[in-house]
Amino acid sequence: MTEDLHQTIEELRAAVQARDDFIAIAAHELRNPMTPIASQVDLLLAAVGRGDSHAVVLARLERLKFFIRHYIRRATTLLNISRATSGEIRLEPRPVDLSELVRSTVQGYALMAERARCALLVDVPEGVVGIWDRLAVEQVLDNLLSNALKFGAGQAIDVALTVGDARVSLTVRDRGAGISAEDQARIFGRFEQALGQRQHGGFGIGLWLVHRLVSAMGGGITVESEPGRGAMFIVTLPWRMPTPSAEEEQA
Repeated sequence: MTEDLHQTIEELRAAVQARDDFIAIAAHELRNPMTPIASQVDLLLAAVGRGDSHAVVLARLERLKFFIRHYIRRATTLLNISRATSGEIRLEPRPVDLSELVRSTVQGYALMAERARCALLVDVPEGVVGIWDRLAVEQVLDNLLSNALKFGAGQAIDVALTVGDARVSLTVRDRGAGISAEDQARIFGRFEQALGQRQHGGFGIGLWLVHRLVSAMGGGITVESEPGRGAMFIVTLPWRMPTPSAEEEQA
């Protein structure tokens, strides 16, 4: 057996193992959110059966909507991870009101923040409009906010938007456990989590996907953190993301 053939076999084995790990994680992560959804449906049916007030039923519906949105985000993450792994990310540059997008996305996390006892502090100027892929930006912010709420230790979370001549910067900062220098070097890889042991759940590939999406829009992402002092993720984007070439669109 030649050395090249042996290396190819090992690479194939690693690829199969990565695929199997991903399928196991995805199956776990997509099954778990169905439990609170089913519970909310049962509670809603019970509330209607008891003749509860309109306000009570409406509150149950709002909570059910929240869990469904959360599930859809997980499923969307899974789809985009599959595309990113195969190099088939397709972004659509369009005018995006980033101010409105950040505020609306943060508002969507109000219920989760309340449950995590984390105040969401937003500092976003009006009228920040550029050319980006709206869904990609929303997913980047979704992942960063979700992580901040997981690891935020019940403390306030800052979401800020700053503008420059060439780029706009989006920062999400928590005041939780923080990330060691060793972990900072690997958290943007697939199946990596800052605290290990999957103790907080999640795919463990969210930041890898964030990195891929930000890079595809011509931007970058960095993290500043110390153990015990929280973490701040900084996303920078050009005002106009690169437009795919004709060759890339046909690939």
